[in-house]
This record gives sequence, C-alpha cells and structure tokens, in this order.
Amino acid sequence: MSDDDDVREGFRTVSKVPPPGALSRARAWLLEAAPDALGAFDSWTSLACICDSGWLAPLQRPVHPHSPHLPHSPHSAMARVARRRLRVLASRPLGYAAFTALRAGDGPVHLRGRCASLPGHGASPIWRTEERDDAADGRLLIEEAHDFVLSIDGGDVYVLSKGGHLASAATLHAGDEVSVFGFADEIPDRWGLAPALHGRGGLLPAVRSGSELPLLLTRVVR
Repeated sequence: MSDDDDVREGFRTVSKVPPPGALSRARAWLLEAAPDALGAFDSWTSLACICDSGWLAPLQRPVHPHSPHLPHSPHSAMARVARRRLRVLASRPLGYAAFTALRAGDGPVHLRGRCASLPGHGASPIWRTEERDDAADGRLLIEEAHDFVLSIDGGDVYVLSKGGHLASAATLHAGDEVSVFGFADEIPDRWGLAPALHGRGGLLPAVRSGSELPLLLTRVVR
C-alpha cells in the first residue's frame, strides 16, 4: 500500500511498516556492506523508512543461483553498488561554497545545518513520522513534511522534501540540527531567501531526492 498526497510545499505518505525480520536483515546488510554508515542512524527502527528504497535495494536483489556470493556478501557486485551509495552517509558534510559549485543532479552529497521554516509555516513541525495500526492494512508508517531551509556554514539551502525520508522517530522542528543526504539542484527564489545580490526572483541552491535514491534526513544528536 502506498499513498502520496501533495501538500503545500511538502508531502504526506502512508506505507506499510516492513515485515518482521526486515529490519534485522537491513541491519546485517548495513553492518557488512558499509559499517561506517551506522552512525547516521539514531536507532535500528529508523531503518524502516529506507528498507525498500534505493539506499538498500542493491542488497535485496536475488543473485544468480550459481553465484558463489550471497546478495549481501562484501564481494558481490550488488554489495559494491550499495557501498558506493551508502558511503556518503559516513562522509564529511560539504560547506556552502563546495555545494554551490556542484552541477544540478550531482550527488548524493552530505549537508549539515539547522532547519528553518519557510514563511507562513509558523511553529508547525517540519517533518514527522508516526506508526499506526490499521484493521485492513496492518502496521502503517505515516510520514508528513514540508520544504524548509537548511542553514549551513556560509549560506542557506532550500530542502525539497517530496519523496524524502526522516530516519528518526523524533519530530523535526525549526532550530534542530540535521544531516541531509541528497542531490544538488537550483530553484527559483520566490521567498527572497537568496543573498541580496540576487534578490527575489533569482535562483536558490537546493537539495532534493534523486531518481533512485530518496532524500534522507538524520537528526544530529550531540
């Protein structure tokens, strides 16, 4: 089951929680393929949002029956693809100058900064997840978010939330520090957020989901 309803400058999705054992398998795959990426997740349950995504998909594909390697073997071709994708989760965050030097579509990259709500959103949560039982569909994962501004060293980046996932059970509010993993982009600045040199109507650096890898957010807890 999957439902995706557009909301203003954001989204809402409803999907099934991974079945029993899926999180354990994801944990084992992550430990074997990219152990350095473990620090990006505040708990193993936060892996639920990416179990069926491109971040872990290469480790879930079946291999040829005569292959000497399991799908999650560190020597398999699929594991090598997964390691390349997951390596960014353990990378150092880019600064503003380095990020804005990228071309649209470059990534995935790691940004870190503090969240700021867009004008008009007030004190409403930026991103929240909730699990709920449904008589017909079982345990559901509900994720609701709106676009926001990520203030990093040197400037602001617009975060296009649609299609993304928050790997945390804790609600995300303005002022919280997060790591964002996604792809570089630019969007028209309808809010006047760009530096004064560009002004309203210029282009604002942005980060978004890719064609295979969804935007991923993790909370920074110090």
